[in-house]
Amino acid sequence: MFSRIIRFFYSHPCTACGRLDSFSNRIGICLHCIRFRRNVQKSKIPTTDCCAVCSSPPGEEGACEYCSSRFVFFSSLFSLRSRMSWERQIFQTCKFQNEKILQNYFALDFRKEKFTKIPDKPDCIVFLPSEDRERGRFFHPAGLLGKRLSRKWKVPILPGVRKVSKDKQSGKMFQERFFHAKKAFVFSKSDRIWNGFHILIIDDIFTTGASLNEVAKMYIAAGARKVSCMVLLNKEGD
Repeated sequence: MFSRIIRFFYSHPCTACGRLDSFSNRIGICLHCIRFRRNVQKSKIPTTDCCAVCSSPPGEEGACEYCSSRFVFFSSLFSLRSRMSWERQIFQTCKFQNEKILQNYFALDFRKEKFTKIPDKPDCIVFLPSEDRERGRFFHPAGLLGKRLSRKWKVPILPGVRKVSKDKQSGKMFQERFFHAKKAFVFSKSDRIWNGFHILIIDDIFTTGASLNEVAKMYIAAGARKVSCMVLLNKEGD
């Protein structure tokens, strides 16, 4: 009841189009935009088979350009959705303008069967660091997704790695991202035992995969049995 009263006086228009309805108050995006997105996705018919590991489309020679160009240390990558062009600004608003309410929108599809019935359930969930205390962002854009999956699978969310580099991946060239990722992270707790664990790393977006792959490598080197990854958004969908 209290939350309803707050929403009545402090309504939140849709971040995408400015409409105001019960959905925009709860998740930051109105029902019209949600339906538009789903209709666009339904109209898209896949013409190629995506890579079974990283979900990327095949290259010119049929092989996955990402997996064939480097050592990949995660066994699979799950993405809730392929980012549409208009969602780029929505995501930027969530991440860099501290619109925490948009976590609810980006976690909408978590109930889909392919995400909640992963054959090999992880032993724990960890986040790839995304908070930015200098900007006043004390939440992870995929934080709500992680909490829901933790309750669904009854597995803990553990402190994994922390970022020690003050440089940001955004704005860097393709190769620079991989060089930067190699020195950007350390374990939060050096004495934690990861031997035999199946670890699910959750991040907000998959662009080059540099950070995810480097952190997955760290867990494998620390004795993890398997590392899977899940992201809110994969590469551009339209």
